Amino acid sequence: MTALERAILSTLSWFDLWRQPLTTFECWYYLWDEDGAAVASKPGDIYSSLLNLLKLGAVKNERGFWQLASSPAYAAERLARARWSIPKRRRAQRAAKLIMSLPFIRWVALANTLAAEGAGPESDIDLLIVVQPGRLYLGRLLVTALTQLLGWRRHGRHVTNRICLSFYIAADNLNIKSLAYADDPYLIYWLASLYPLVNSSIEPELLQANSWIRAFIPHRFEVDNLVKGWLNSAENKGLARVTERALARGLGNVIEYWARQFQLYLIKRHRDSRLGDGSTAVVVNDSMLKFHESDQREQLAARFRARQREVLATLT
Repeated sequence: MTALERAILSTLSWFDLWRQPLTTFECWYYLWDEDGAAVASKPGDIYSSLLNLLKLGAVKNERGFWQLASSPAYAAERLARARWSIPKRRRAQRAAKLIMSLPFIRWVALANTLAAEGAGPESDIDLLIVVQPGRLYLGRLLVTALTQLLGWRRHGRHVTNRICLSFYIAADNLNIKSLAYADDPYLIYWLASLYPLVNSSIEPELLQANSWIRAFIPHRFEVDNLVKGWLNSAENKGLARVTERALARGLGNVIEYWARQFQLYLIKRHRDSRLGDGSTAVVVNDSMLKFHESDQREQLAARFRARQREVLATLT
């Protein structure tokens, strides 16, 4: 078995955890190549290797999707999730248009399962929101108020098709390597699969700031703007720009201070918060607000490594 074939099986092992078969291009785009042995491969090389793995009985193909041969066929499920994702993405686009009309908001992207068309019918809509430096708490307060007034914000038992506002970062702090565990394929693939809803220079800056993931999935960096944002960053910003100028200094700093104090008070009162438990599930500082109390990254990494060893052992 070649190094490229091992990398392909490792890639399929990760996506097998999500019952997510891949196209040939996706096998190349998301290729897990932590050993660096297959970095020079092309999509055609991937296809040839997949055909060889098919002959070896390690993979199977259904409806143009590749997956591990030992798993049930997932193609129909993936196509169903793609259909379920359509109305969710439309709501995400509408939400992004409104959110971008607010002052201090610089970029909005889909994240997690919906970004990769892996959402179920009852899934929420996870967003990554990039905010002007120095206005993180005010930006979050405005976004929360807007989506709450619209009845779109996820909270309590209101989950399906609701907007999950769990991750904000400042535009001058785009490198999120500090969040990574020693073995963290989830965070790496999370970054690689972000789906921009807005065209902005933030997207390439974010990718460049997180070029540390190149050591694991190098081909993501060979594709520029695979997905175009639905909205231009300058649209609907007229009133927001006026507000930003008015709150650029003294008054804006005062409002940001009290927005921060108010939110810190609420965060610390949250009975289920993992803030301060030593993980990076919940992060609260002046450049990042991240709220993932059910963070399962370490467990997913362990499951991935076990599946990877199991699959590779059958062909060695």
